[in-house]
Amino acid sequence: NSTRETQQHETDCSLSAMTDTASVVEHVVLLKLKEGTSSSDIDRLNDCTESLCSIPGVLSASIGKIFVEDWMDDRTQGYQYALKVVLRSKEALRTYQDHPDHVKVKKECLIPILAGALAVDWESSTVSGKS
Repeated sequence: NSTRETQQHETDCSLSAMTDTASVVEHVVLLKLKEGTSSSDIDRLNDCTESLCSIPGVLSASIGKIFVEDWMDDRTQGYQYALKVVLRSKEALRTYQDHPDHVKVKKECLIPILAGALAVDWESSTVSGKS
C-alpha cells in the first residue's frame, strides 16, 4: 500500500491571491475505483490532481481517501476517494470542464480505474481563517 493512498493530497494553486472572503465554485467528485486498482494507479491519480492547477481559474485541487471511523455510520455508499477542485467562478468551471488538461486527466488517470462517480458543484463563500 502506498503511503500517499491514505493521505489527503492537496495542491494550493493560488488561494493566497484571494481576499479574506470570496465567492468560489466548489467541484467535488466521489470516486469508486475498480477492483485491482494498484497503489501506483493511486499515486498517478494524485499526480494528475496536481496537474489540474495548470487550468486557468483553478484555485486549489485535492484528493483523498474517504475514511470511516469505528464511531461513525458508514455513509460512503461504496465511494472510496473524493476529489475537490475550487474554482474562481462558474465561468472558470466551464473552462475547466473542456480544458485539454482536464480531459487528459479524465482519459489517462481516471477512466482506466473508475468503476463509478458522483459529481456535484456549488457556489460558496469561503472565509479564510487567521493563522
